[in-house]
Amino acid sequence: MKTNNYIILRSRYYLSVFVILNLLFQIFSPPTMSHAIEHTLRTETIICEGTDYQTVAYFFSSEIEGPTVMIIAGVHGDELAGIKASKQFMENFEPERGTVIIIPEVNKEACENRVRTMPLEEDLNRVYPGDSKAQDIARLAGELFEIMEVNEIDFLLDLHESIEHYQVNPSHYGQTIILDDDNEPFLREISDYLVNQLNRLVFLPGNYFKVIIEPIIGCSTYEALNRHGIPGITFETSTRIDFCKRVTFHYHCIRNILNYFEIISLSHT
Repeated sequence: MKTNNYIILRSRYYLSVFVILNLLFQIFSPPTMSHAIEHTLRTETIICEGTDYQTVAYFFSSEIEGPTVMIIAGVHGDELAGIKASKQFMENFEPERGTVIIIPEVNKEACENRVRTMPLEEDLNRVYPGDSKAQDIARLAGELFEIMEVNEIDFLLDLHESIEHYQVNPSHYGQTIILDDDNEPFLREISDYLVNQLNRLVFLPGNYFKVIIEPIIGCSTYEALNRHGIPGITFETSTRIDFCKRVTFHYHCIRNILNYFEIISLSHT
């Protein structure tokens, strides 16, 4: 009987030691990725729910206050590099501060069919700011702009592609960073920063990025700036460049924009 009691007491002793050591490990061990995830709120908002234009906006919010940046891709469904890059970026993304809203497939139906626009006769990037009460594609534009307003975004990045380099044919915008106003010092500052960063990735001089001024009524960045005072840029790669390289350009465009706003540190991504 004494032997059994001794075994029971010894078992309780080792159990107590195990519990104490486990608690000490949790207290003093360095934070892991799973711990970091707990400090990032990830949510989703469905845009145009129940319609042919239904798509998803993904929200990544840090516990630490900071700016709000919106990143959109897939406004034109056949411009694939921005779509791919934004989806890749979301996979392990943890903002260090602020909020990032990513919509990787704005015109979902066009993306699924890999065509520029759906419906074929209407270009989403010419109908902003839209109308959230409409029944056509203007509703998609309107609900996207409502997200901008409600969340008081500080910057808009719109990812696109073109079939030719701007330096070869100025009627196309490949390899450019497009501004809607040359009288906005902030836009010039951020675009100069971005072009300097991205051109470090370019090996052929003909593929260098160039900042241009091209205000287009009805496009996302023009209407965001002129109606709501929200600055933004349109980023364009040329489809004459290898697809993987274009995805890399878009991915690094996102990283550098978020680094500029100190939402992330490049050394940590």
